[in-house]
Amino acid sequence: MIKKRSLLKFILLLTLLQPNISHAIAKDYLSDNEAKAISSYQKSSHFLKSVSISEIQTMMANKKIFYLYTGRATCPHCRRFMPRLIKATQESKIPIYYLNSESMSLNLDLKTFRNHYHITTVPNLSRFQSNYLTKTLEKPSLVSKEDIIIFLTQ
Repeated sequence: MIKKRSLLKFILLLTLLQPNISHAIAKDYLSDNEAKAISSYQKSSHFLKSVSISEIQTMMANKKIFYLYTGRATCPHCRRFMPRLIKATQESKIPIYYLNSESMSLNLDLKTFRNHYHITTVPNLSRFQSNYLTKTLEKPSLVSKEDIIIFLTQ
């Protein structure tokens, strides 16, 4: 009788603890996967030319036409978009400049730039000419590599 009662208590205890143990394991798994995804994004971003706001302003002052990708490693949509963007820029041979928006809240120039050009979400791929944003790729996280190439070449 005591063994049966102890066994029932043990089973009840396991039943109560199981969701917490599963959650902890899942959380570690997601953290590891997220860390790998962020690392992969950061490595991929080296295929683009990283620029600062002051460099963008210089290109605009020089009336340069350029494509600017704004994104951040902690954005899941940006991480899904980046591989297609890299392939598209490699195939089209059109350079893409990269503006890392990771610490936007700390950088007033970045915040002002994004507000001025209505870059409200990331990922964002836009074409600039002189001081104007002339076109923006709609819903970049959903488009194919081919759609990106068409955007870059038209």
